[in-house]
Amino acid sequence: MYRLLTLNYNDNVGPTAEVRLAVLALIWVTGFLAFWKISLLAPGRKRNENSPGESVSVIIPARNEKHNLTRLLSSLAGQTRPPDEVIVVDDDSSDGTAEVARSFKTRLISPAKKPDGWLGKSWACWQGALAAGGDTLVFLDADTWLASDALASLLGEFRPTGGLLSVQPFHVMKSAYERLSAFFNAILFLNMNISWAFEALNRPQGAFGPCLICRRPEYFSLGGHERTKDRILEDMTLGKSFRDAGSNLRCISGRGKVFFRMYPAGLRYLAEGWTKNFASGAFSSNLPLFLFSFLWVTGCLSGASDLIKGLLAGNPAVFLAGAGLYAAFAAQVHWILRRLGNFGWPTAVFYIIPLIFFILIFFRSLYHTYVLGRVSWKGRIITVRRTKPKS
Repeated sequence: MYRLLTLNYNDNVGPTAEVRLAVLALIWVTGFLAFWKISLLAPGRKRNENSPGESVSVIIPARNEKHNLTRLLSSLAGQTRPPDEVIVVDDDSSDGTAEVARSFKTRLISPAKKPDGWLGKSWACWQGALAAGGDTLVFLDADTWLASDALASLLGEFRPTGGLLSVQPFHVMKSAYERLSAFFNAILFLNMNISWAFEALNRPQGAFGPCLICRRPEYFSLGGHERTKDRILEDMTLGKSFRDAGSNLRCISGRGKVFFRMYPAGLRYLAEGWTKNFASGAFSSNLPLFLFSFLWVTGCLSGASDLIKGLLAGNPAVFLAGAGLYAAFAAQVHWILRRLGNFGWPTAVFYIIPLIFFILIFFRSLYHTYVLGRVSWKGRIITVRRTKPKS
């Protein structure tokens, strides 16, 4: 397949080139269909966010999140529908996270040392849920923040159907290196299987972890984060537990309401974060989705490859074909990314740079996950529970 999607210097117009272009065109069109329907919490949407007698607990697991936590707690303090309680679970922080939580008069929990077999985030979420008194539980990562009416909109979105509502925040970036996350964001949505133009094809493969909403009784009846205790991608396992139990599982984008800035501490931090998550995430999706992701990435590579080959070989036909392909996929990448974060048009124009970074980190993640069997994150070495792709 890769040979079919690439050109040699001496390729001329003919049946092979025509078949190749037809395959690439099919991949390109299917790419639009695959990302067609990204559900949003639209600004200004009118919702019934009040339910008499139903209380809301916000649970925030936090490990060395002093600066991020200040922004999140400030946004929670300004909500039009304030939470009934905010619980910060201090996951063995050493940077003043606890002091920030106390300054906002939240409920601070410092859980006992996590037992063997538990990973830090699952343990923190589980301890927070056990301590919560609300009927509805809202789990927020410490690097998220909310628009002033976001909690009201989220509750209005959640309450008619219940189950588990999962929100991927809109990715806010300030530094150029942060745009290297572009293809990780796109492939994440693709592998979640939630955005196809044909509704019958959409069956969520799990949940987004940064923002989760569920009812307390159902959370505990399904095992909650105790069920995810040894999983790096605890969000995927939790989402599947709701889905497999026949409960409603919805995954949407938080654009306009819920935001995060994922890796502001530098390129090394960004690489470590995606290395931790991505190979496990790719192989937790089903096989057809994994294969289409591979084909789409290969299609994105094809235009750049032809540009270089045509230039080196002095072949105008190959160069022009590559320019056309590159422009087509750049337009598609821009269309996808503008709904997921403030990546901007330069990221799409020069998409080959974040694409190469994506490929390098993906193979790095494969090595750490399936060869070494361990990854590192926030000063901890995490043993990986290996997952194979599903058919």
